[in-house]
Amino acid sequence: MRYLTLSILTIVSGGLLAASDAATVTYIDGNVAELSPGAGATLHMDNPQSMELKTPLHQVRIPYTQISKAELSAVLARTPDSEPLYKVWALPKRLVKSETRQMTVDFTDGSGQNQTLTLQMSKTSAESAFTTIKRHSAKVADNTWWGDNYWKTSRNKDTWGGAGTIAQK
Repeated sequence: MRYLTLSILTIVSGGLLAASDAATVTYIDGNVAELSPGAGATLHMDNPQSMELKTPLHQVRIPYTQISKAELSAVLARTPDSEPLYKVWALPKRLVKSETRQMTVDFTDGSGQNQTLTLQMSKTSAESAFTTIKRHSAKVADNTWWGDNYWKTSRNKDTWGGAGTIAQK
């Protein structure tokens, strides 16, 4: 019974850690007063109203409704320094390359000032965070639809000239 309890607790705690939507990030640039460039932080995206950037000393909460623009940079791939081939213990470092992306977020803080925030994080974390921002913020979500390439709708009227009949949903 004791072993069963231990294994269940291990599985549950591992599941909770995997379910938490937090990413380790580095604050690169911006005009947020509480943060200094190069500061390590944790980005929490588990709140449906806001995302939260936590450092050991400060906490910055950004409501999704206040985000006006979010952009992702190109993938930055970093290969580790090459080691001599006889160093077999360095083999895992030779095989793994780290890929990161920078995400720039423009938002309005509580006092009405425009703020900019540039964060560097892993490629998968950046894409997940960008998708979450697009899902919760109507200003950031692009208004494209795959059918605009095939049908004439009121949404893509400027691309086809506007003359003729319009398909209705």
